Amino acid sequence: MIIAKQIEIRNNIREYFDTAYGGEVIIVPRKQGKNVVILSEKEYLRLNGDQLPAYYSALKPSGKKDTSIHDSEQTKNLNKLEKIGNLKEDWNGNGAPAIPSKVIRKVRALIKALNIQPEIFPTALETIQLEFDNAGHDHMEIEISESDKAEVFVVPYDDNEYSEVIKSTAAAINKKVAAFMDRK
Repeated sequence: MIIAKQIEIRNNIREYFDTAYGGEVIIVPRKQGKNVVILSEKEYLRLNGDQLPAYYSALKPSGKKDTSIHDSEQTKNLNKLEKIGNLKEDWNGNGAPAIPSKVIRKVRALIKALNIQPEIFPTALETIQLEFDNAGHDHMEIEISESDKAEVFVVPYDDNEYSEVIKSTAAAINKKVAAFMDRK
């Protein structure tokens, strides 16, 4: 077991994730005893008797393989977004609210307009997170809410993380993603 401060995790997120994937449990102490534990999915499933959370099951592929020429990353994201839109209250087993339909509509429009398709995930904060990785092993998350602003969080492979706020328009996100993908 490893105990690490939140700032240490943020500054070395890949290393800690790799450590957790390797079987080590990481505890992150937080204020008011709201501690967090980082562990691999394998360890999580072992501890929970192979019971997947409802949201994980809902987002898993149905098992059908679509071999259609038109089955693009965009189509896959739109299908996943539809599943996210169907998540009910407490979808994560910890009281998370359903994602507002306004956020679903906004992200649907963004997905249709983005030049590079992200991985998409619901959050317990009534937002949807768009994630990108570039060839330099950098990671970027863009959190979309009902607001006209989007929060951007970047974890460069060999540098300090940073965050910023941008407009949550397709043009602004396309510009930010293009610059991120070109980062060397």
